[in-house]
Amino acid sequence: MKHVLVSIILLGSLTAFSQEKGKNPKMQKERIEQAKIAFLTTKLELTSDEAQEFWPIYNEMHKKIKENRSSMKKLYAPVKEGGNDLDDATYRAIIKGSHDSEEKNLEIKKEYGDKMANVIGYKRVFELKMAEKEFKKRLMERMKRSNPGKKGEPGKPSRRNLIEKN
Repeated sequence: MKHVLVSIILLGSLTAFSQEKGKNPKMQKERIEQAKIAFLTTKLELTSDEAQEFWPIYNEMHKKIKENRSSMKKLYAPVKEGGNDLDDATYRAIIKGSHDSEEKNLEIKKEYGDKMANVIGYKRVFELKMAEKEFKKRLMERMKRSNPGKKGEPGKPSRRNLIEKN
């Protein structure tokens, strides 16, 4: 009887843990963020002193971009609520707000690009942009492989993996 009870408890805890991993997006987001930090630090070959100065600037930039993006989402609220029954003036305001938001994102990137360049130089700021794109691409490939049945064919290796093996 004890063995059955212990087995049930173990099975239940393992099942709960495996489901928790998939259900807790905050935990998954933190893991992705940690992987991104490690990837970018390696790609940019940041020293510990550079990393200490660089990451607060980088994080502050992304915080401002995220805030700008959330204000942009508020602009689209009338479309979600009203559907296609909105007048031209509303659509005009949404488009203007969208353009203003894109301009603000660009201003933020310019400002913080200069701040980061003071720490790591413009060459590595350029490399940062390329490394971010590479990280996103790898993340998307990994997500496709881990979610069979979604976009892509399950079990089929990506072209990149085939190229790297040769």
